[in-house]
Amino acid sequence: MTTEQRARRHAPRAWQRLDVITTAVLAAILLPATVAALAQPPGLTGLLLAAAIALFALLHVLSFVAIRHPLVAFVVASALMLALALIPVGGVNSAAMYPSGIAYLLVLGQVALQCDRRYSTAALAVGIVGAIVVVLTTPGLDNPLWQLGGFIGLSAAIAASWALGVLQRLRRERADEELRTRTQRAVAEERERINRDLHDLVAHATTVMIAQAEVARAFLREDPETSERALGVVVGTGREALRGMRGIVADDAGRTPAPDLDAVRALVETARSPRAVVELDERGAVGVLEPVVVLALHHVVREALTNALRHTEPPVRVAVTLDWRGAALVATVRDDGGAGRRVTELGAGVGLVGLAERVRLAGGSLSARAAADGWVVRAELPRADSTTATGEDRP
Repeated sequence: MTTEQRARRHAPRAWQRLDVITTAVLAAILLPATVAALAQPPGLTGLLLAAAIALFALLHVLSFVAIRHPLVAFVVASALMLALALIPVGGVNSAAMYPSGIAYLLVLGQVALQCDRRYSTAALAVGIVGAIVVVLTTPGLDNPLWQLGGFIGLSAAIAASWALGVLQRLRRERADEELRTRTQRAVAEERERINRDLHDLVAHATTVMIAQAEVARAFLREDPETSERALGVVVGTGREALRGMRGIVADDAGRTPAPDLDAVRALVETARSPRAVVELDERGAVGVLEPVVVLALHHVVREALTNALRHTEPPVRVAVTLDWRGAALVATVRDDGGAGRRVTELGAGVGLVGLAERVRLAGGSLSARAAADGWVVRAELPRADSTTATGEDRP
């Protein structure tokens, strides 16, 4: 399971939050109304009243349980409704007909929302059979026409709650499918960009190798040492190009030179403005990065800075940290939240998906999270030298 999938799995869904609020509001309204109605003469008294109130309270609890465990809650709720249907109130009504019985419809709706078609259809059938039982056990419905009307009314309520749950499930499935499609498209587009960048790397390496090979051939007899050094460059450049070929080379190569570490630092300079304070902090001894890793670093810093400026109201302060460690470079881009989040329709919401794919192909890992005061993007990228530094210290 990917990081994105784990995040989506553990993140609270909007429909779950809405259902909790709806269930709580209905419980706060219906349960007191039911208790008051049961206590009205000729209602229930004594142990029978206490039992009915307890059953209704448990039914409301099950409406909350159904948000996470719909099938278990539905089975228990159906048994409670059967027990309530057998409790006559004043000899003319059934306890199942009181307001808190609506909680059973919430449980049924959760089954239709969260379970597959087989269980959803079975729950609907159980609800219809339950409507028949309630009508037949209600003393006041002794006229066949009244029984038919009662059955139609209860069945309509059950069918409506079931249909609402099904519609919500279809809407959620459609939204998930759209998100998967956008994510796959973002990954594919990012792979295409990676291919073009790698083409630049390979083209540059090939040019250097050809030039050095010509030098080696020209000085093969006159100056063997120069020829040997040129051949060493050819070998080293070839190995570097092979390490950079982490994907398929595209035919439609771009014409932009591959960025280096100075280009990454230049991103910070260009992002600065009177309303955006962008700071760069490099720690440790600068090491060696493979070209594909430099590309990934460049895109991480650029995308994080762009998001910080695009989605945050100025003035904003952004801190870019390049922490050179023994085996990795940890790049962190953190903003202070500025004057608040800016509402914008720019972007499809999947930019970090493509960025994570690029970092993964470079052998690193990417994480992005909301902090207390802003947003933090962190990338851990491998160093080619592990512990050997270039000698340029940046405390």
